[in-house]
Amino acid sequence: MAARDFSRTDRAVSTVRKALAEPVNALARNHGVALATITEVEVSKDLRYGTVHLSVYGDEAQQQAFLAAVRAQAVALQRVLGQTLRTRNVPVLSFALDDSIARGDRINQMLRGGEPPPGE
Repeated sequence: MAARDFSRTDRAVSTVRKALAEPVNALARNHGVALATITEVEVSKDLRYGTVHLSVYGDEAQQQAFLAAVRAQAVALQRVLGQTLRTRNVPVLSFALDDSIARGDRINQMLRGGEPPPGE
């Protein structure tokens, strides 16, 4: 039984990522963001809640503005997802910035002997 739940969750994660990729990119274009990528999707086992992690190319202000725009469009994005996802429940989505790329860049800079970023 556990293997079946696991595969159902994996399929839901894949579907969420595919269904939201284009609408998120359209929002990015409309808000002047060069690149926004869905880096990770987490969905609860009962498929009621989901978190979409976004990587946004731009400075901190652009990232926060884009995150606010995506959060404002959460209901519309859930509607898009509801048309694609064939489950009883459509996950209530939350959105978060994924800063793993920026952290990796800072670590690489430090390993190369560069100046550590301010505040570290």
